[in-house]
Amino acid sequence: MVSSVKGRRSAPKHTWWYRFFMRVPIRCFILPFGSRALNIRPTMYKGKVEKPFILVFNHACDYDFVAVLGSFPGYYRFVMSDELIKKPHKRLVIKSVTNGIYRRTGESAAGVAEGIRASLDQGIPVCMAPEGEETINGVTMPARKKTGSLIKEMGVDLITLRLEGGYGYLPKWATTRSPGKYGGHVVGIYSKEQISKMTAEEVNDLVYKDLYFNIFEWNRKEHNVYDRKARAENLERALYVCPKCESISTMHSKVHDFYCDKCGYKVTMNKYLLFEGDDMVFDNIYDWDQWQKRHLRSLRPQWEAEPDKVITSNTGGILKRMKGDDQEILDENVKLEITFNDVIVTGDKISFRFPLNELEGLTTISHGVAISHGGEYYKAWFPYYDAMARYRTIRRIIMEEEYI
Repeated sequence: MVSSVKGRRSAPKHTWWYRFFMRVPIRCFILPFGSRALNIRPTMYKGKVEKPFILVFNHACDYDFVAVLGSFPGYYRFVMSDELIKKPHKRLVIKSVTNGIYRRTGESAAGVAEGIRASLDQGIPVCMAPEGEETINGVTMPARKKTGSLIKEMGVDLITLRLEGGYGYLPKWATTRSPGKYGGHVVGIYSKEQISKMTAEEVNDLVYKDLYFNIFEWNRKEHNVYDRKARAENLERALYVCPKCESISTMHSKVHDFYCDKCGYKVTMNKYLLFEGDDMVFDNIYDWDQWQKRHLRSLRPQWEAEPDKVITSNTGGILKRMKGDDQEILDENVKLEITFNDVIVTGDKISFRFPLNELEGLTTISHGVAISHGGEYYKAWFPYYDAMARYRTIRRIIMEEEYI
């Protein structure tokens, strides 16, 4: 059974308004016209499901909420990143149309669990992406470890919904959309009785199996066109190790081309999301990303032998400390570094050294990284695109985490 919650921080508010707004303006007018205008064509589920329930989906792009709403009827609260409400104008718009359960990037899931319990107690379904973030390489990531136990604890039905094509439509590393195929459909509906007979690990495995989607394998068969004016724009946000000379942070993009500044290795991304080139090593982003992570893992003994040596860095950033929905700028000219032992942020006004084994979270955000340490939450933001994901990968390798 779902337990009651005394705290008010994540409890549903003004449900009558959000339920009305979802049923009338959004589902009757905004969603039908918006889906057509955006060329998002999900398959609407026609059956009935006992409420409340938890709906999970694989996360591929910023427009997933449109595909989810078009795939499953009714009103439900979304678990979403607080990045969406950091700017006052976005906060005003989003909180006017949806009562989200907000998760601060890099923090523990305690507040999220509280919000989910409070919603289900009031009969309100909850929708979430168990990966916790959009895929960077086009393939579904395993669910967060606590997802299975969370679903079991809630004691409600589980619905799995697979989205297809979102990564081609708008990859996490890109800034412009493609008019290519993008939709979704319900994969499975599991009763609370079925879930209660499973272990938390089995629930996680079930979620991963139902939501798993590899856009490159899928599109080799489908041949959907995902064309943009600059197909490889900002791809260095995802791929940062050259497969030829093995240099880190020497890859750059220009229009459809992706090349290494150091050795001249070059590939071109075609309209089917695949690489072409005379000297091509990998023909897709996922295989390249898996290789670069294995390569970084092989460097761990070198890093450990020189624990104070900087592994990688970024300069010219801004350090912010978050306070609720607001942020305080601590320094406007900082350098971010990672060594085997620490994440280091230094600037004109501040100097922080965060031991890796004491971090509560190190997560990538747009243009930077989010750092949680000692109950404080910081963001190191940089005014340019770079492979900020490498910091999280390096930290996971150093901490010997299984999934990187």
